[in-house]
Amino acid sequence: MKKLILSTVVTSLLATNVMASDAVIATKEWTSSTLRQAVSTRPAGDATRGAQLNEHLMCSSCHGKEGLPPTNRWPAVAGQLESYTYKMLLDYQSGARSEDNRANIMTAVADLMSEQDMSDVAAYYASLPAPTLAQQSAPALVTEGDKDRLITACASCHGLSGQGGIKGTPAIAGQTAETLKRALEMYRSGDRDSDLYSVMRQASQRLTTSEIDSLANYYSGTN
Repeated sequence: MKKLILSTVVTSLLATNVMASDAVIATKEWTSSTLRQAVSTRPAGDATRGAQLNEHLMCSSCHGKEGLPPTNRWPAVAGQLESYTYKMLLDYQSGARSEDNRANIMTAVADLMSEQDMSDVAAYYASLPAPTLAQQSAPALVTEGDKDRLITACASCHGLSGQGGIKGTPAIAGQTAETLKRALEMYRSGDRDSDLYSVMRQASQRLTTSEIDSLANYYSGTN
């Protein structure tokens, strides 16, 4: 029943997205300067209103009322950095992220959102308790990278505990393994290309499938 309702709503959103804008915003390639400007000039977020939008726009159908998805098919957003969520919504709205059907659903929703809406939703997700990594041995790629293959340590951008925030990177601790695997695979294939200066595309191209599985399993582990 949930899938039927969601499908109906998304179809409606796709048919009426002109309510938010008369035309799709042109896709743009971010630079450090333009991203910093977009994030720094965003409206102040209202987490209370963001919680209402999470329900009204049916974000909770996939991401959960408390930012934790009902299934591993969808990303966890609890505790995600405001700046990252805001950027992702801009990317969906502009078409910078259009790699699969999930992205199409997000584009339909983001087309209905104002910058204030995006900031409010981002503030709500950031206000939720963030998952933390369980005590476990980190793969060498997390702490050391691989100099021979020019792979930078994951921790240099995402932090030792996956908390994110370095160079605008997202928090990934406790993210679903399926989401992490899908992201790395799409970066590797080039289907997802909204990463700043293609950092993730370059790194993932040198990863094997087993390494992707290992990284996804590590960062999805929670207390």
